[in-house]
Amino acid sequence: MDLYTLIPRTLVGVAYPAFASLKAVLSDSPESSVAWLRYWVVLGVFSVVELLLDPLVNPLVYSFPTYLVLKCLFLVWCMAPVEWNGSDIIFNQVLFPIFKEHHEQIEEQAEKAKLSITDKLEMFFKKNKTDKVEKVVKKAEKAAKDVKEELKKE
Repeated sequence: MDLYTLIPRTLVGVAYPAFASLKAVLSDSPESSVAWLRYWVVLGVFSVVELLLDPLVNPLVYSFPTYLVLKCLFLVWCMAPVEWNGSDIIFNQVLFPIFKEHHEQIEEQAEKAKLSITDKLEMFFKKNKTDKVEKVVKKAEKAAKDVKEELKKE
């Protein structure tokens, strides 16, 4: 996704919905808050699908303006304040039924992914920490050696 696609898509798909979501939470309107929660679930799934399909649908380095307009129109449809808005339809007709049917497997895979990512992060930070400690020890050893040599010269 290039910058010319990312900026309008982020403004339309994230910035305005974030502001509207905060307003919904502050308004104490459960219906509005739930509607925005459905939007964020749909946006999350859309973003993953977009990440996977963008190179196939739009293989050129630059974006086709029509493609960007279609994505933004899709996002506007998902947040439109009408009965037939995209988030409600996609969430209620597609995502929620799939989740209800497969939630145990989804949760199991999510837990495996979480553990795998946690292990990789721990290994990364331990390695970096070990590397830094080794560098400090080497510097200290070199400094001690230099001091010994200076003392021998005196």
